[in-house]
Amino acid sequence: MATLADSFLQDLEDLEEPDPEAEEPAAKKAKKGKKAPVEKDLSTAALVEDEEGDEIPDAIQVFMNNEKSGSSSVSEMLKNDEFQKLMDEVRERKDEQPALELGKQLSEEDTEYPLITRCNSLVREIDDEMMNIHRFVRDIYSKKFPELESIVTSPLDYLQVVQRIGNTKDLTTIDFSDILPNTAVMAITVTASMTAGTQLPRQELDKMLVGCDEAFLLNDCKRDVLLYLESRMSGLAPNLSALLGAALAAKLITAAGGLLNLARMPAQNIILVGSQKKSLLGMGSGAYSTQGIIFLSDLIVSTPMEFRNRAVKLVAGKCGLAARVDSFHESPLGQVGTQLREKILQSLAKAQEPPPAKQKKTLPPPEDRPRAKRGGKRHRRIKEKYGQSEFKKMMNRTKFGVDPEDNIYSEEWGLGLPYFEGKPVPLKAAKVSKEKQLQRHIQAQKRQRAAASAGNESGLSSSLAFTPVQGIELANPSAQRKAPDVGEKYFSNSATFVNLSTPMRNP
Repeated sequence: MATLADSFLQDLEDLEEPDPEAEEPAAKKAKKGKKAPVEKDLSTAALVEDEEGDEIPDAIQVFMNNEKSGSSSVSEMLKNDEFQKLMDEVRERKDEQPALELGKQLSEEDTEYPLITRCNSLVREIDDEMMNIHRFVRDIYSKKFPELESIVTSPLDYLQVVQRIGNTKDLTTIDFSDILPNTAVMAITVTASMTAGTQLPRQELDKMLVGCDEAFLLNDCKRDVLLYLESRMSGLAPNLSALLGAALAAKLITAAGGLLNLARMPAQNIILVGSQKKSLLGMGSGAYSTQGIIFLSDLIVSTPMEFRNRAVKLVAGKCGLAARVDSFHESPLGQVGTQLREKILQSLAKAQEPPPAKQKKTLPPPEDRPRAKRGGKRHRRIKEKYGQSEFKKMMNRTKFGVDPEDNIYSEEWGLGLPYFEGKPVPLKAAKVSKEKQLQRHIQAQKRQRAAASAGNESGLSSSLAFTPVQGIELANPSAQRKAPDVGEKYFSNSATFVNLSTPMRNP
């Protein structure tokens, strides 16, 4: 869009350009020797040209009139005659049904196929033009309300909100409920009360409102093109239409740039086709989510949130398969798309089923035949080593309701010896191996020999000794008696008084 300074400079350049027709007579006169000023010829030619032609309008005055009236257009597409002709043809044919034979698809030879291909690219061109208008309006309205762009991220919603607000200061009197959710309306109202923006001049406000009207007009054109494509989806992509629906299939094909481009896409790219940034107000300052066109499918919307990621992957993969089938002109009645839709529904239903309950298994019947038992010396030793002790056995036979025996070896209260039939049962002696029994027997014999060989003259001493070799043998108990020590007579423990210095008197 030309500014005032540019138009003024252009007018000056047009006035300074010389006229070639006026230069020719001046050159001829110079050759003949006559002196004629060039400036006089230029001014004369300019006056003659003004008299012969129409009056030249003042560019500055025209620009100022357009600015005051606000009639300057923002969109260049609406001025294009080819675009208007194309839209007229689309509006005429959108209510007509294609004359196709049963079991056939639209092919490249059909007369209507170039129009469908052109409409696929036209939708993207309309989207680009609407984005340009959105940037134009945003740059102007950022002086009034700069925070609005971060609250309303959708271009069309932004233009509708801007058109309703205008230069209004009190936003509580404006109803946005049919455009935005309640959280966004509350955010706009609170932010507008604290914004640092200024009022827009009348000329900029009118220019901005013209841009909004043109954007809404382009959106209506886009809706007409999509309706036309939707009516032709049964012949262009019957399987994709059976899978997603005609309206959603038309949007997906136009966003991908055609059926062939969609058929060449992998599944992970189909998920992001036509994605837009969606604001999640109330979930954080930077909470945004990107959702593609297939997120609007009824297969995904009707799925619970915990299984939605699985549904998105399934739908994206099946859309690629259906698009490839349609690009090869196979299954013109849409049987493949119907089968793919049923498979998706079955897979999602199976994923949502609860896990099977645990079945109670019956015990196997016992075997009647006796089993082979191990025996032997090693097995008996292991059994004795790891077997249950007598104390454990008696603990298992404790009689309830009887006071336990006091444990004198511990300050804590607890059970003493186990009871059996109300009486304490003495613990049995632990089992001793034969080697230890033999050692104990030999030690006992040694003690007997030592006692027999001692010099004690008690009545229990005997000259008979028991030995493991000969059995019974004779032994002198006093033969190995040691010689008494010098002080043993007087200082031994068993010594008595021998002589008394004074006789004891009888009482």
